[in-house]
Amino acid sequence: MRIDASIIKACVTKAKQNKIEPEKLKNEIGEGDRLRHTTLEQREQIFKNLMENSVDQTSAHKALERIMGGNDLTSINYLTKGLNVARSVCRVHLKNRFGQTTGFGTGFLVGPGVMMTNHHVISGVEDARDALAEFDYELDMYGNEKTKVVFKILTDPAPIAIQHLDFCLVRVSSQSTDGHVNLNDFGWLQFNPTPGKTAIGEYLTIIQHPGGERKQLCVRENKLLKYDPSGDTLWYATDTLGGSSGSAVFNDMWQVVALHHSGIPKTDEHGNWLTIDDQIWDSSMDESRIAWIANEGIRISQIFAFLEANFEDNVLARVILDKLIPPIFSEEKSQSGKNNGIIIHKTEYSNGEMRVTVPVQISVRIGDHRPSTITDNRSDITSSTSNIPYSDLDDASDLMEKVSVDQTNYDERTGYNPEFLGVDKLQVPLPTVKDKDLKAEVFSYRIQGKNETEIKYWNYSVMMHKSRKLAIYSAANINMNLRPDKSGRSGDRWYDDPRVGKDNEINSSFYGEQKTFEANRSKNPFDRGHLTRRIDIQWGINKEIAKRNGDDSFHWTNCAPQYWQFNQGSKRWLGLEDFVIKTYSKETGCAYVINGPVFDAPLSSDNLDGQIILDFNGKSHKDPTFGDVAIPKMFFKIVSVKDNCELKTAAFLLSQEEYLRNVDRLKGMPPQTNEILTPSEARLYQVKITDLEKITGLDFGSLKNTAVSDEERTSIISKPRLIRSFNDIQLM
Repeated sequence: MRIDASIIKACVTKAKQNKIEPEKLKNEIGEGDRLRHTTLEQREQIFKNLMENSVDQTSAHKALERIMGGNDLTSINYLTKGLNVARSVCRVHLKNRFGQTTGFGTGFLVGPGVMMTNHHVISGVEDARDALAEFDYELDMYGNEKTKVVFKILTDPAPIAIQHLDFCLVRVSSQSTDGHVNLNDFGWLQFNPTPGKTAIGEYLTIIQHPGGERKQLCVRENKLLKYDPSGDTLWYATDTLGGSSGSAVFNDMWQVVALHHSGIPKTDEHGNWLTIDDQIWDSSMDESRIAWIANEGIRISQIFAFLEANFEDNVLARVILDKLIPPIFSEEKSQSGKNNGIIIHKTEYSNGEMRVTVPVQISVRIGDHRPSTITDNRSDITSSTSNIPYSDLDDASDLMEKVSVDQTNYDERTGYNPEFLGVDKLQVPLPTVKDKDLKAEVFSYRIQGKNETEIKYWNYSVMMHKSRKLAIYSAANINMNLRPDKSGRSGDRWYDDPRVGKDNEINSSFYGEQKTFEANRSKNPFDRGHLTRRIDIQWGINKEIAKRNGDDSFHWTNCAPQYWQFNQGSKRWLGLEDFVIKTYSKETGCAYVINGPVFDAPLSSDNLDGQIILDFNGKSHKDPTFGDVAIPKMFFKIVSVKDNCELKTAAFLLSQEEYLRNVDRLKGMPPQTNEILTPSEARLYQVKITDLEKITGLDFGSLKNTAVSDEERTSIISKPRLIRSFNDIQLM
């Protein structure tokens, strides 16, 4: 293991600045009720995770009570699950070009052919060039040494090595150095990008190769001490054995919650590190003699968000972002008693074949070995993948779909259809502008001898704001029944619209720096946020037409700046239309969706329970600026569907105000005024369309009548409702 003194020093400094005293925190937390240390959002997320791993709601509730109550009794299958995930953890063996060992670390597979470790273990191509990933460097159930399986770490594609989050992604060879074992035999650890997967006081589990030794398990004494939803790290207690750099840190459900990157040593008054017998430690001593008092890990949700925001085009990152389901590995007792009573079931994927070793090997052709459906990975409604992984990383490269837009035929685009669901009461015209000042800002262009404000694309239309250079709204027609497989995949290029001109839209000149941001993203913390999603308009009579339509969403006119962590808290936002269609309009699979930024919205305030108070009657407040670009504080979305021959509608607001308060060099955003800060996350609310009209300056016509047609319906949305889950949504 490499001890990085600079990282440990930074952790010690941080602990002193934040007055973190591990022993004191452990005593305060105790072993009892964990509810007082967790937010409602954390508890909801933990319950959601339990539901995904439970057969029914009752068992999930019991498990939640156990975790929140500090009860460490758990099912015996906890150990079986631990053995399964442990297979993906390996020793990282670092060598120089002469073959000499220079150090050890720990790593773990995060997808087919991709391993994660610390930046301070592998910091780039030079470290990776002669390094090895060694699996099964451990003892079997009888205490015998297993046969070590060695794979080369590769340098093509180049590693993603990020210093400020201390992580590195590298490619690993698909075959062992002796050619006998496929890397996919060891599975991988699938990431859950949602924050809040663990609770203060919960015991975490670390699987590691401490000091380069055989694989070991630290099950207890790793109590979570500090969780900061706006920070990058977790703090947890430690036993006397220091953790190994690059280890996976697991919660009670064997989800990876952090990448371990540093222990914090006990020090004397002069800052000298102390040993377990209170002597001054020096580099001539073994690391295991250090008196570690706490550990720090990088939150997986932060790493995922970072990759999603900045490396969505990178093949290594895509393996994580597309959340491929790992193969299942199992061990079952043999009735014959052969092979020490164990039969190993191995699963291999190669060239479209699945090989299952039972103890005999059978080859079965299963067709396309790529995932059958890769949808918009940012949506918790539409994401799905096959459990058949890629046999090698080369096969994963086509996850980044090439976007191609024909810019010679803009006059053929049909745009938004207001009669998509029918006429009369089922008709939804484009919004009109009623605010006098906003009317003066509507962008127009010449077409066929007249001025036009509607900019038409395939399946959607946009109206632009002249001075803000952003869409006032983007309106789309959706037909889920005509979506092809693999719709919604990430794209590789955005296009200027010649009808609008580069000078009238916010384009690559603003967003381009996001690929080379500085460590804290203060250079440009804003990402390219689709207004109309690609998956929403990627439909048509055949795959070619559907792709053409979906690609048309990659125009800068359909883009708005969103804070880079914004998508972490906006999963529900991205899946709203799909949920509404599937719930209320299964037969047609169709909907109108109108969305856009809210310009200069009134400031919101926070009450003590963390809920944002939206003030529709408040004074308009200029949006803050970053450079010469004004950043919207809120976004709106309206979804309308046909249900039993009636039009039903819901309107929503999403705020990114809390994120904007934390941006360096952002001008015009007042700081949080309340003493109690809420978790830094996007807030989604269902609102009345009449209230939405007040702050957007738009007129949504007959939609406000469908949403609030009588006293009973008005009372349902009498004030903004916080949407914590899709079940909170009520259509009018």
